Amino acid sequence: MINYAVSLDSPKEHLIQITLTIEHRLDSGQLFWLPNWIPGSYMIREFSRNIMEIVAEENGKAIGLCKVASNNWELQQSVNRLSICYKVYAWDLSVRSAHFDQHHCFFNGTSLFLAIKGFEDQRHHVEIIAPVLKDLNWKVSTAMPQHECDPEGFGKYICKNYAELIDHPFEIADTIKSEFVVKGVPHQMVFTESPQCVDVKRIASDVSRICQYECDFFEDEVPPFERYMFMIFVQKTGFGGLEHRASTALHCGHADLPMIGEDTKVKSAGYQTFLALCSHEYFHSWNVKRIKPARFKSYDLQLEVNTELLWFFEGVTSYYDELFLLRSGVISGEEYLNMIAKNITRYMKGEGRSVQSITESSFDAWSKFYKQDENAVNSIVSYYVKGGLVAFCLDFEIRKLTQETKTLDDLMRMVWRSFGKPLKGVGEKDIQASAEKLVGKPMTDFFEHVLYSTDDLDLHNLFEGLGVNYRLCSSKNQNETGGFQRKLSDRSEVNSLAVTHKSANGGAEIMSVSNGGAASVSGLANKDLIIAIDGYRVS
Repeated sequence: MINYAVSLDSPKEHLIQITLTIEHRLDSGQLFWLPNWIPGSYMIREFSRNIMEIVAEENGKAIGLCKVASNNWELQQSVNRLSICYKVYAWDLSVRSAHFDQHHCFFNGTSLFLAIKGFEDQRHHVEIIAPVLKDLNWKVSTAMPQHECDPEGFGKYICKNYAELIDHPFEIADTIKSEFVVKGVPHQMVFTESPQCVDVKRIASDVSRICQYECDFFEDEVPPFERYMFMIFVQKTGFGGLEHRASTALHCGHADLPMIGEDTKVKSAGYQTFLALCSHEYFHSWNVKRIKPARFKSYDLQLEVNTELLWFFEGVTSYYDELFLLRSGVISGEEYLNMIAKNITRYMKGEGRSVQSITESSFDAWSKFYKQDENAVNSIVSYYVKGGLVAFCLDFEIRKLTQETKTLDDLMRMVWRSFGKPLKGVGEKDIQASAEKLVGKPMTDFFEHVLYSTDDLDLHNLFEGLGVNYRLCSSKNQNETGGFQRKLSDRSEVNSLAVTHKSANGGAEIMSVSNGGAASVSGLANKDLIIAIDGYRVS
């Protein structure tokens, strides 16, 4: 048996204590390892750097455990039963790692649970031990199957293998919950640090409509999970999400959520963004957790795993996350056009789109997209943003080639039946091959243009064909995001330095400079301080 006991008695030090017990014969040289990255976030994060005070013993007797790599430990002698005790410093307030203080404890298994080399396919148990501080009123929230738990969720959980173990995050806190059922499957929304005035029933009602639509979309009797949980940590400001096989961890800001008593017909931009995030991560239950690149079928969590297909897994998901808000009736047509216009603005503002193709962005996510600096605006294109627009173009290309008899919906369902349901990995060229099979014609020129070139997408003609007036205008300021307008107003070109900046002592500090803009031509650079222009002080 492989069992992990998790103790939560050091919130002020942000230390989670783990005791790993293995009731197996283990030979000298046995390796233990911790993942270097978490699925869904493509960057080497070296979670092992947070492990502290690791010791091993057999029946109370110390056993040698030698660190042989940054995230690998080797057993120095043979044992019949082994316990490894260690502490994890948990102070990363993100959806990717672990965070522990007096208010809550959140963790992903990739940050806590050492893997036993050669034993990854065996059954794993987790025991969450209730903290000694009884006044916390904490409850355990996770989609991991329970084995023996008390009403608050403290106790034992069970997983079929290590891959499942690290794909069920935990949130342990005094939470607010709301529940709904989709196709007979229970869904739960768990809010941590949420003000009591947040209208969780309204949120659950809106999200349930989105989930219902997405489940119906794939035309299966039941979704591919037995339960689902939205784990939402509410902050003053924040945004982010990470998908898992039966849950998602989300961050949002207080202002993003509707309050009790607000007009239900009005949805703020922040709330629409939050609903799109819920839609996005839920859709990943199909598109990335079950439909996944062949290179992700048996990936090595200690090394980078590169693929050109993130444009499909993140980009297509980004296209549908907002479209499903419209189709489920959660937002209006004008609100949807506003979202599309803002995505186009984000795409067009980046000079990197003329330097990096979307497949290059996907392949190099590890070293470029997740490690952006002040020159990112000139060197990187987002496979989320451009990927969503590529999906938009692909949808209407399929419609055009089939005289409106087929759409991207049909392609997604074909890919689900061919690759997702049988859990067969998607090859690097399989999406194009599937699209060509659907339309019955070659699509080489289309895919070469949208995936492998740095030419701008032909959005103007696409929108004009839909009867939507597409127009590009100069930004009035660095924070302008674009959007839908019922009536187009005359708008003259405005002068711009083509920089982003922030307030600083003595003036305005430049944060990034777009190539070809006035600032770039004039020799201004990142971290320069603009003090005055023509003798006038700059704030």
